[in-house]
Amino acid sequence: MFRQYLFVFSTLFLSVNTRAATSDWEQAKNELRTALQFVHNSNLYFQQSPVVSDQKVAASVQYHWLGLFEGYALALPASITSGRYAEESALNSTDHQIAPALKLFLSEAADFTVQTSWQRELLRAGFGKAEFLQPGAQSLTDDHKLLQFALQLGRSPDKQQLTLSAGRDLRQQTIQQQQNSPLLFTEQDTELFTRQQANFVSANYGHKLSENTSLLLQSEMRHEQQGTIPSKLYQLGAGWSSHYAGSQQFQLVAGQFRRDTAGQQSSGSYWQANNLWQISRQWQLVLSSSRNSVLSYATGSVSQLETRSALTLGYQWNDAHVTSLTASHGKARLDEQQIQKTRQELALNWQWQPGSNWQQQLQLQQARIDQSGQDKTATELFWQVSWLW
Repeated sequence: MFRQYLFVFSTLFLSVNTRAATSDWEQAKNELRTALQFVHNSNLYFQQSPVVSDQKVAASVQYHWLGLFEGYALALPASITSGRYAEESALNSTDHQIAPALKLFLSEAADFTVQTSWQRELLRAGFGKAEFLQPGAQSLTDDHKLLQFALQLGRSPDKQQLTLSAGRDLRQQTIQQQQNSPLLFTEQDTELFTRQQANFVSANYGHKLSENTSLLLQSEMRHEQQGTIPSKLYQLGAGWSSHYAGSQQFQLVAGQFRRDTAGQQSSGSYWQANNLWQISRQWQLVLSSSRNSVLSYATGSVSQLETRSALTLGYQWNDAHVTSLTASHGKARLDEQQIQKTRQELALNWQWQPGSNWQQQLQLQQARIDQSGQDKTATELFWQVSWLW
Protein backbone atom coordinates (compact mmCIF):
# COMPACT_ATOMS: atom_id res chain seq x y z
CA MET A 1 0.00 0.00 0.00
CA PHE A 2 1.23 3.48 -0.68
CA ARG A 3 1.32 4.62 2.95
CA GLN A 4 4.98 3.59 2.89
CA TYR A 5 5.61 6.45 0.43
CA LEU A 6 3.69 9.03 2.43
CA PHE A 7 4.57 10.74 5.68
CA VAL A 8 8.20 9.60 5.54
CA PHE A 9 9.08 13.28 5.29
CA SER A 10 6.87 14.41 8.17
CA THR A 11 9.24 13.46 10.98
CA LEU A 12 10.72 16.33 12.96
CA PHE A 13 14.09 16.06 11.22
CA LEU A 14 15.75 13.53 8.95
CA SER A 15 19.29 12.38 9.66
CA VAL A 16 22.04 12.48 7.04
CA ASN A 17 22.80 8.87 7.78
CA THR A 18 19.91 6.99 6.19
CA ARG A 19 20.67 3.88 8.20
CA ALA A 20 19.68 5.37 11.54
CA ALA A 21 20.19 3.44 14.75
CA THR A 22 17.44 1.17 16.00
CA SER A 23 17.07 3.13 19.23
CA ASP A 24 18.07 6.42 20.82
CA TRP A 25 19.97 4.43 23.48
CA GLU A 26 19.15 6.94 26.21
CA GLN A 27 16.39 5.30 28.23
CA ALA A 28 15.48 1.68 28.96
CA LYS A 29 12.25 0.53 27.31
CA ASN A 30 9.84 -2.35 27.56
CA GLU A 31 6.90 -1.40 25.35
CA LEU A 32 4.17 -3.52 23.82
CA ARG A 33 1.72 -1.99 21.36
CA THR A 34 -1.21 -3.68 19.64
CA ALA A 35 -3.22 -2.27 16.75
CA LEU A 36 -6.29 -3.04 14.68
CA GLN A 37 -6.48 -1.71 11.09
CA PHE A 38 -9.13 -1.38 8.41
CA VAL A 39 -8.12 -0.53 4.83
CA HIS A 40 -10.23 0.05 1.71
CA ASN A 41 -8.45 0.43 -1.65
CA SER A 42 -10.23 1.35 -4.89
CA ASN A 43 -7.58 -0.12 -7.22
CA LEU A 44 -5.64 -2.92 -5.57
CA TYR A 45 -3.24 -3.64 -8.43
CA PHE A 46 -2.90 -0.13 -9.83
CA GLN A 47 -4.18 -1.00 -13.31
CA GLN A 48 -6.52 0.68 -15.78
CA SER A 49 -8.71 -2.37 -16.30
CA PRO A 50 -10.07 -4.43 -14.80
CA VAL A 51 -10.18 -2.32 -11.64
CA VAL A 52 -10.25 -4.47 -8.50
CA SER A 53 -11.27 -2.94 -5.15
CA ASP A 54 -11.35 -4.65 -1.77
CA GLN A 55 -11.19 -4.22 1.99
CA LYS A 56 -8.64 -5.56 4.43
CA VAL A 57 -8.67 -6.07 8.19
CA ALA A 58 -5.29 -6.42 9.90
CA ALA A 59 -4.01 -6.89 13.44
CA SER A 60 -0.47 -6.06 14.50
CA VAL A 61 1.78 -6.40 17.54
CA GLN A 62 4.88 -4.26 18.08
CA TYR A 63 7.37 -4.93 20.86
CA HIS A 64 10.37 -2.76 21.73
CA TRP A 65 12.78 -3.76 24.48
CA LEU A 66 15.93 -1.79 25.33
CA GLY A 67 18.24 -2.67 28.18
CA LEU A 68 21.05 -0.42 29.44
CA PHE A 69 23.98 -2.06 31.22
CA GLU A 70 27.44 -1.14 32.39
CA GLY A 71 29.37 -0.36 29.20
CA TYR A 72 26.82 -1.66 26.70
CA ALA A 73 23.17 -1.70 25.67
CA LEU A 74 20.90 -4.22 23.92
CA ALA A 75 17.84 -3.44 21.80
CA LEU A 76 15.20 -5.81 20.45
CA PRO A 77 12.42 -4.21 18.39
CA ALA A 78 10.06 -6.63 16.64
CA SER A 79 6.70 -6.45 14.91
CA ILE A 80 4.21 -8.81 13.27
CA THR A 81 1.14 -7.91 11.19
CA SER A 82 -1.51 -10.30 9.89
CA GLY A 83 -3.95 -9.05 7.25
CA ARG A 84 -6.99 -10.65 5.61
CA TYR A 85 -8.89 -9.39 2.52
CA ALA A 86 -12.62 -9.77 2.00
CA GLU A 87 -12.38 -11.00 -1.61
CA GLU A 88 -8.74 -11.20 -2.76
CA SER A 89 -7.62 -14.01 -0.47
CA ALA A 90 -4.37 -14.42 -2.46
CA LEU A 91 -3.20 -11.19 -0.78
CA ASN A 92 -3.66 -12.52 2.76
CA SER A 93 -0.31 -12.42 4.52
CA THR A 94 1.56 -12.28 7.80
CA ASP A 95 4.42 -9.76 7.67
CA HIS A 96 7.12 -9.54 10.30
CA GLN A 97 10.29 -7.64 11.17
CA ILE A 98 12.96 -8.05 13.82
CA ALA A 99 15.99 -5.79 14.29
CA PRO A 100 18.24 -6.65 17.28
CA ALA A 101 21.18 -4.35 17.99
CA LEU A 102 24.14 -4.15 20.38
CA LYS A 103 25.86 -0.89 21.34
CA LEU A 104 29.23 -0.77 23.13
CA PHE A 105 30.08 2.46 24.98
CA LEU A 106 33.85 2.47 24.51
CA SER A 107 34.44 5.92 26.03
CA GLU A 108 32.76 9.29 26.42
CA ALA A 109 33.65 10.08 22.79
CA ALA A 110 33.41 6.67 21.11
CA ASP A 111 30.88 3.88 20.74
CA PHE A 112 30.45 0.86 18.47
CA THR A 113 27.13 -0.53 17.22
CA VAL A 114 26.25 -3.85 15.64
CA GLN A 115 22.81 -3.94 14.06
CA THR A 116 20.99 -6.61 12.10
CA SER A 117 17.47 -6.82 10.76
CA TRP A 118 15.24 -9.23 8.89
CA GLN A 119 11.96 -8.21 7.30
CA ARG A 120 9.43 -10.13 5.24
CA GLU A 121 6.33 -8.53 3.74
CA LEU A 122 3.85 -9.04 0.92
CA LEU A 123 3.78 -6.22 -1.64
CA ARG A 124 1.02 -5.59 -4.17
CA ALA A 125 1.76 -4.93 -7.84
CA GLY A 126 2.41 -1.25 -8.52
CA PHE A 127 3.13 -0.30 -4.90
CA GLY A 128 6.40 0.34 -3.10
CA LYS A 129 9.21 -2.04 -4.03
CA ALA A 130 6.80 -3.90 -6.33
CA GLU A 131 6.21 -0.81 -8.48
CA PHE A 132 7.41 -2.52 -11.67
CA LEU A 133 5.64 -5.84 -11.09
CA GLN A 134 3.03 -6.56 -13.74
CA PRO A 135 -0.57 -6.49 -12.42
CA GLY A 136 -1.11 -10.05 -13.65
CA ALA A 137 1.29 -11.30 -10.99
CA GLN A 138 -0.75 -9.44 -8.31
CA SER A 139 1.87 -9.56 -5.53
CA LEU A 140 5.33 -10.64 -4.45
CA THR A 141 7.08 -11.55 -1.20
CA ASP A 142 9.94 -9.23 -0.26
CA ASP A 143 12.69 -10.59 2.05
CA HIS A 144 15.23 -8.06 3.29
CA LYS A 145 18.26 -8.79 5.50
CA LEU A 146 20.77 -6.26 6.78
CA LEU A 147 23.96 -6.48 8.86
CA GLN A 148 25.72 -3.24 9.76
CA PHE A 149 28.66 -2.16 11.92
CA ALA A 150 29.07 1.48 12.93
CA LEU A 151 31.85 3.27 14.82
CA GLN A 152 30.95 6.71 16.12
CA LEU A 153 33.66 9.15 17.24
CA GLY A 154 33.34 12.69 18.48
CA ARG A 155 33.38 15.04 21.43
CA SER A 156 29.63 15.54 21.21
CA PRO A 157 27.03 15.03 18.46
CA ASP A 158 26.20 18.76 18.48
CA LYS A 159 29.89 19.81 18.14
CA GLN A 160 31.90 17.28 16.16
CA GLN A 161 31.14 13.72 15.14
CA LEU A 162 32.47 11.11 12.71
CA THR A 163 30.49 7.96 11.92
CA LEU A 164 32.10 5.09 10.00
CA SER A 165 29.76 2.34 8.80
CA ALA A 166 30.13 -0.94 6.94
CA GLY A 167 27.74 -3.76 6.23
CA ARG A 168 25.95 -6.14 3.92
CA ASP A 169 22.47 -5.73 2.45
CA LEU A 170 20.49 -8.62 0.90
CA ARG A 171 17.06 -8.52 -0.74
CA GLN A 172 15.11 -11.22 -2.56
CA GLN A 173 11.68 -10.92 -4.16
CA THR A 174 9.65 -13.96 -5.12
CA ILE A 175 6.28 -14.45 -6.83
CA GLN A 176 3.85 -17.14 -5.79
CA GLN A 177 1.90 -18.59 -8.68
CA GLN A 178 -1.14 -20.75 -8.02
CA GLN A 179 -1.80 -23.85 -10.08
CA ASN A 180 -4.74 -26.25 -9.98
CA SER A 181 -3.70 -29.84 -9.33
CA PRO A 182 -5.55 -33.03 -10.35
CA LEU A 183 -6.25 -33.71 -6.68
CA LEU A 184 -8.63 -30.74 -6.51
CA PHE A 185 -6.52 -28.55 -4.23
CA THR A 186 -4.36 -25.54 -4.93
CA GLU A 187 -0.59 -25.67 -5.07
CA GLN A 188 1.75 -22.69 -5.04
CA ASP A 189 4.95 -22.44 -7.06
CA THR A 190 7.55 -19.85 -6.12
CA GLU A 191 9.33 -17.93 -8.88
CA LEU A 192 12.29 -15.62 -8.30
CA PHE A 193 11.56 -12.05 -9.42
CA THR A 194 14.67 -10.10 -8.37
CA ARG A 195 17.70 -10.71 -6.15
CA GLN A 196 19.88 -7.86 -4.91
CA GLN A 197 22.93 -7.76 -2.68
CA ALA A 198 25.36 -5.06 -1.62
CA ASN A 199 28.49 -4.59 0.48
CA PHE A 200 28.90 -0.98 1.59
CA VAL A 201 31.15 1.37 3.54
CA SER A 202 30.29 4.97 4.38
CA ALA A 203 31.59 7.93 6.35
CA ASN A 204 29.58 10.85 7.71
CA TYR A 205 31.21 13.83 9.41
CA GLY A 206 29.64 16.81 11.14
CA HIS A 207 31.43 19.83 12.59
CA LYS A 208 29.77 22.74 14.36
CA LEU A 209 30.88 26.04 12.77
CA SER A 210 28.78 28.38 14.85
CA GLU A 211 25.97 28.29 17.34
CA ASN A 212 23.37 27.60 14.61
CA THR A 213 25.34 26.11 11.70
CA SER A 214 27.19 22.81 11.18
CA LEU A 215 29.27 21.51 8.28
CA LEU A 216 28.35 18.07 6.89
CA LEU A 217 30.51 15.73 4.79
CA GLN A 218 29.38 12.41 3.34
CA SER A 219 30.96 9.59 1.32
CA GLU A 220 29.85 6.09 0.43
CA MET A 221 30.98 3.17 -1.69
CA ARG A 222 28.70 0.25 -2.54
CA HIS A 223 29.59 -2.96 -4.37
CA GLU A 224 26.17 -4.12 -5.49
CA GLN A 225 24.73 -6.90 -7.60
CA GLN A 226 21.37 -7.10 -9.36
CA GLY A 227 20.80 -10.75 -10.21
CA THR A 228 24.09 -11.85 -11.77
CA ILE A 229 25.17 -8.35 -12.91
CA PRO A 230 27.63 -6.47 -10.64
CA SER A 231 27.44 -2.70 -10.18
CA LYS A 232 29.56 -0.27 -8.17
CA LEU A 233 28.36 3.03 -6.77
CA TYR A 234 30.58 5.86 -5.49
CA GLN A 235 29.18 8.97 -3.77
CA LEU A 236 30.85 12.07 -2.35
CA GLY A 237 28.95 15.06 -1.01
CA ALA A 238 28.96 18.00 1.36
CA GLY A 239 26.43 20.34 2.92
CA TRP A 240 25.31 22.04 6.09
CA SER A 241 22.58 22.12 8.70
CA SER A 242 21.15 25.26 10.29
CA HIS A 243 18.85 26.11 13.17
CA TYR A 244 17.03 29.43 13.22
CA ALA A 245 15.76 30.63 16.60
CA GLY A 246 14.47 27.16 17.39
CA SER A 247 11.61 27.51 14.88
CA GLN A 248 13.31 26.34 11.66
CA GLN A 249 15.75 23.52 10.95
CA PHE A 250 17.36 23.07 7.55
CA GLN A 251 19.69 20.37 6.27
CA LEU A 252 21.23 19.82 2.85
CA VAL A 253 23.80 17.33 1.55
CA ALA A 254 24.57 17.34 -2.19
CA GLY A 255 27.29 15.80 -4.30
CA GLN A 256 28.23 13.63 -7.25
CA PHE A 257 27.79 9.91 -7.82
CA ARG A 258 29.32 7.51 -10.32
CA ARG A 259 27.97 4.06 -11.15
CA ASP A 260 29.97 1.38 -12.99
CA THR A 261 27.84 -1.44 -14.42
CA ALA A 262 29.22 -4.13 -16.74
CA GLY A 263 31.80 -1.79 -18.24
CA GLN A 264 29.31 1.07 -18.62
CA GLN A 265 29.66 4.25 -16.56
CA SER A 266 26.99 6.74 -15.59
CA SER A 267 27.29 9.77 -13.34
CA GLY A 268 25.21 12.60 -12.01
CA SER A 269 24.27 14.59 -8.94
CA TYR A 270 22.50 13.42 -5.80
CA TRP A 271 21.07 15.33 -2.86
CA GLN A 272 19.11 15.09 0.37
CA ALA A 273 17.38 18.28 1.55
CA ASN A 274 14.99 18.74 4.47
CA ASN A 275 13.48 21.81 6.07
CA LEU A 276 11.28 21.92 9.16
CA TRP A 277 9.51 25.18 9.94
CA GLN A 278 7.59 25.49 13.18
CA ILE A 279 5.41 28.39 12.03
CA SER A 280 3.59 28.68 15.34
CA ARG A 281 2.66 26.48 18.25
CA GLN A 282 -0.08 24.91 16.13
CA TRP A 283 1.29 25.05 12.56
CA GLN A 284 4.24 23.10 11.19
CA LEU A 285 5.58 22.88 7.62
CA VAL A 286 8.03 20.20 6.39
CA LEU A 287 9.67 20.34 2.94
CA SER A 288 11.84 17.51 1.61
CA SER A 289 13.63 16.62 -1.60
CA SER A 290 16.03 13.82 -2.54
CA ARG A 291 17.71 12.26 -5.53
CA ASN A 292 19.62 8.97 -5.45
CA SER A 293 20.89 6.21 -7.71
CA VAL A 294 19.63 2.86 -6.41
CA LEU A 295 19.31 -0.70 -7.62
CA SER A 296 16.23 -1.20 -9.77
CA TYR A 297 13.17 -3.20 -8.81
CA ALA A 298 12.43 -3.91 -12.48
CA THR A 299 13.62 -7.00 -14.30
CA GLY A 300 15.93 -6.27 -17.22
CA SER A 301 17.37 -3.18 -15.53
CA VAL A 302 20.20 -2.85 -13.02
CA SER A 303 19.72 0.61 -11.54
CA GLN A 304 17.29 3.50 -11.46
CA LEU A 305 17.53 7.20 -10.63
CA GLU A 306 14.93 8.20 -8.05
CA THR A 307 13.88 11.81 -7.43
CA ARG A 308 11.33 12.59 -4.73
CA SER A 309 9.91 15.70 -3.12
CA ALA A 310 7.21 16.21 -0.52
CA LEU A 311 5.38 18.90 1.42
CA THR A 312 3.60 18.27 4.73
CA LEU A 313 1.50 20.92 6.46
CA GLY A 314 0.45 19.96 9.97
CA TYR A 315 -1.90 21.59 12.48
CA GLN A 316 -2.21 20.65 16.14
CA TRP A 317 -5.68 21.50 17.36
CA ASN A 318 -4.87 20.58 20.96
CA ASP A 319 -2.95 17.95 22.90
CA ALA A 320 -5.19 15.19 21.54
CA HIS A 321 -5.86 16.12 17.90
CA VAL A 322 -3.36 16.59 15.05
CA THR A 323 -4.17 16.87 11.33
CA SER A 324 -1.81 17.05 8.37
CA LEU A 325 -1.92 17.35 4.59
CA THR A 326 0.87 15.79 2.52
CA ALA A 327 1.56 16.23 -1.20
CA SER A 328 4.44 14.31 -2.79
CA HIS A 329 5.91 13.75 -6.23
CA GLY A 330 8.27 10.95 -7.25
CA LYS A 331 10.08 10.04 -10.44
CA ALA A 332 11.94 6.82 -11.24
CA ARG A 333 14.03 6.53 -14.40
CA LEU A 334 15.53 3.20 -15.38
CA ASP A 335 19.08 3.99 -16.44
CA GLU A 336 19.44 1.16 -18.94
CA GLN A 337 16.01 1.31 -20.59
CA GLN A 338 15.31 5.07 -20.36
CA ILE A 339 11.87 4.20 -19.02
CA GLN A 340 10.39 6.81 -16.71
CA LYS A 341 7.59 6.55 -14.18
CA THR A 342 6.14 9.48 -12.24
CA ARG A 343 4.02 9.22 -9.12
CA GLN A 344 1.89 11.91 -7.47
CA GLU A 345 0.25 11.46 -4.08
CA LEU A 346 -2.04 13.47 -1.84
CA ALA A 347 -2.99 12.44 1.68
CA LEU A 348 -5.08 13.84 4.51
CA ASN A 349 -4.23 12.49 7.96
CA TRP A 350 -5.92 12.84 11.36
CA GLN A 351 -4.55 11.51 14.64
CA TRP A 352 -6.55 11.47 17.83
CA GLN A 353 -5.01 10.50 21.16
CA PRO A 354 -7.72 10.64 23.83
CA GLY A 355 -5.51 8.93 26.41
CA SER A 356 -1.84 8.29 27.14
CA ASN A 357 -2.12 4.62 26.16
CA TRP A 358 -4.22 4.59 23.01
CA GLN A 359 -4.73 6.57 19.84
CA GLN A 360 -6.65 6.49 16.55
CA GLN A 361 -5.45 7.38 13.07
CA LEU A 362 -7.51 8.08 9.95
CA GLN A 363 -5.97 8.64 6.51
CA LEU A 364 -7.49 9.35 3.11
CA GLN A 365 -4.95 9.06 0.28
CA GLN A 366 -4.94 9.21 -3.49
CA ALA A 367 -2.06 8.19 -5.76
CA ARG A 368 -1.60 8.65 -9.51
CA ILE A 369 1.02 6.96 -11.69
CA ASP A 370 2.00 7.99 -15.21
CA GLN A 371 4.04 5.45 -17.18
CA SER A 372 4.35 5.20 -20.97
CA GLY A 373 1.45 7.61 -21.41
CA GLN A 374 -0.90 5.56 -19.20
CA ASP A 375 -2.46 7.15 -16.13
CA LYS A 376 -3.49 4.93 -13.22
CA THR A 377 -5.09 6.11 -9.97
CA ALA A 378 -5.99 4.54 -6.65
CA THR A 379 -7.70 5.84 -3.52
CA GLU A 380 -7.16 4.33 -0.10
CA LEU A 381 -8.97 4.82 3.21
CA PHE A 382 -7.00 3.71 6.26
CA TRP A 383 -8.18 3.55 9.89
CA GLN A 384 -6.20 2.27 12.85
CA VAL A 385 -6.70 2.10 16.58
CA SER A 386 -3.70 1.17 18.73
CA TRP A 387 -3.10 0.49 22.42
CA LEU A 388 0.14 0.81 24.38
CA TRP A 389 0.22 -1.70 27.22
